[in-house]
Amino acid sequence: MSGYVNPLHGHVSPGQHSGYSSLGGAMPAGGQASLRRGFRLPQPAYVPKSKWHSATGRPNHPEIQFRMKGTASDPVPMRDLSARRVPGIFGMINGGEDRVLQASGLTRITLRILWPGYESVEWARSIEVAADGPITRARLGQMVAQNFSRFIEANRGARSSNASYHIGQNGIRFDHLYLVSIQNVSEDSWQAEVVVNMG
Repeated sequence: MSGYVNPLHGHVSPGQHSGYSSLGGAMPAGGQASLRRGFRLPQPAYVPKSKWHSATGRPNHPEIQFRMKGTASDPVPMRDLSARRVPGIFGMINGGEDRVLQASGLTRITLRILWPGYESVEWARSIEVAADGPITRARLGQMVAQNFSRFIEANRGARSSNASYHIGQNGIRFDHLYLVSIQNVSEDSWQAEVVVNMG
């Protein structure tokens, strides 16, 4: 799909509707409609400030995907991930009980949010991924969503340098956000791939 630009590596305008999925040819052509109803939040990939970390901190863990139960492409509403208890999320998403980082050797990861227009906001939060045994996909999704909820709350009144991605009552709200995946961008740093659906 030559028109697709990964939101962690380039700009995607709100008017650009991408049907891309990393599942690629494994999906039927009509299975991506829910992604086309919104647009992907274009976050630049986090780059460590230290040159040494930039050279040695290459990502080495596969992305972790989040899909609604029984679908191959529908991302998960963050409002549901944030509000439900983990057992409730098990029945809502594919592979909710999977121990997604069991083989990684990680005990914690750092979630980074680089929201366009809020470049001055440095959001980096540690997530424990082995405190009570390896974390499940459901629990990880819940914690990612809760971080985005806090980020939105903390920046609702902040000035944005990019009106297209303004946070607030007349802009993007938490209930517009859908979680697609989280991706390892450097060492222990991860970023979420997010669809914004304001419809």
